Amino acid sequence: MFFHKNLHINYRERFSLSTIGISEFQDFINYSSGTLVSRPSKRHVRTLYLDVAGQKKKYFLKQTGMQPFRAVLNAWCRLQSPISDTTRERLLLELFRAHGIPVMNPVAWGDYRVFGWSVGSFILVEEVVGKEFVEVYRDASIRTRRRLMWIHGELMGILHKKGIESKVHPRDLICISQNYTSFQKSVVVIDRERGRIRQGNISSKLRGKMLAEIWVKGAFTLGRGERSELLAFLSGYFGAAGMHRLNKAMRKDLVKWVFLRVENIFDSDQRFSSLRQDFKERYGIPRK
Repeated sequence: MFFHKNLHINYRERFSLSTIGISEFQDFINYSSGTLVSRPSKRHVRTLYLDVAGQKKKYFLKQTGMQPFRAVLNAWCRLQSPISDTTRERLLLELFRAHGIPVMNPVAWGDYRVFGWSVGSFILVEEVVGKEFVEVYRDASIRTRRRLMWIHGELMGILHKKGIESKVHPRDLICISQNYTSFQKSVVVIDRERGRIRQGNISSKLRGKMLAEIWVKGAFTLGRGERSELLAFLSGYFGAAGMHRLNKAMRKDLVKWVFLRVENIFDSDQRFSSLRQDFKERYGIPRK
């Protein structure tokens, strides 16, 4: 089919959306009320409030226009069907949920494709009620910080064990309780804009690369942290990934790739130069 349009709206929100004039695909694409909460360089994300069963709830509407030709061409070169960012996010949310990982709840989505090329798409997600992981961490004691790092590592270990290649940064987590015995009981993952929508084997090198990027970028949002917090993160990761049962050499190999990627980041990206001396003093990297 040359032209294809799909639209899904959860039954619970259908009436509430119609009361504010949203019932068709183009209504979602053209919606310009609410507060624009995304940065100018990013796709549009707007807030939207609905009265659902007598309860006022907050939602986020993410809108995208025509896909860049380069993204479409790259997909065709890989013999894959190009998908929009909002479609990718929905599929990643479904993948996470299928494996028991708490994620935000999409309530409506749609996509308009011409010759397989997305020329407009959207996803509407319900707000996750809680506190940002970063905010909780900054106000916590060192003991609680270690526990937060442990559940973050546990989450990444589960993802990699199940072959899900997706980086979850601290800013991508909402704390919904103070029960830090496991990530399933304490956090919800939001904003899945990047990542592979299919499972696959993740090499030790790629695991190390992703963990290093989370670690270095997290230093800007969480602060430098203590060495014990890094050890807590790795402990949570090793346990969830099943690596505590493997030999020490395999764990050492992963840490090697983490450190190599951190060194590469400091050598090639000036945005992180302010962290260089601190990482050198705390962790001995970069080593030169």
